[in-house]
Amino acid sequence: MKEIVAIIRRDKLSETRMALEDAGLGEMTVHTVNGRGRQGGTLMTEIDPEVPAEFDAVSRITRYPTPAAYALSHSLTRPVFWIPKRMIQVVVPDDKASLVIRAIMSVNRSGRFGDGRIFVCPIEETVRIRTGERGEGSC
Repeated sequence: MKEIVAIIRRDKLSETRMALEDAGLGEMTVHTVNGRGRQGGTLMTEIDPEVPAEFDAVSRITRYPTPAAYALSHSLTRPVFWIPKRMIQVVVPDDKASLVIRAIMSVNRSGRFGDGRIFVCPIEETVRIRTGERGEGSC
């Protein structure tokens, strides 16, 4: 079995949930998380939703100053911005892992920074607490 952990944009949770349900995978755990990736937490559209998404990061920083841009131009320690995201966890049989990954990517892949990450981890054993059932039937 595999555990698939996906960290996605907040606004893509509903579409991702529907894509997983359409693929026959309705069981999942969802968390509200904060983090930062290669963009260093300076994704301006997340901080200031008024900035059009089609502007590249440099235009957004220089045209619409943010606390990070101010800190960089004034020799201050650069603040760390934590971008709010959603984390989905799904445990599936090995043969369904690629189906889950495709469903998540089909909704969340825009080609821009901040699309998220998918992690695939092996699961050694599962146990249903209520019945004591073990293995794939306990998922």
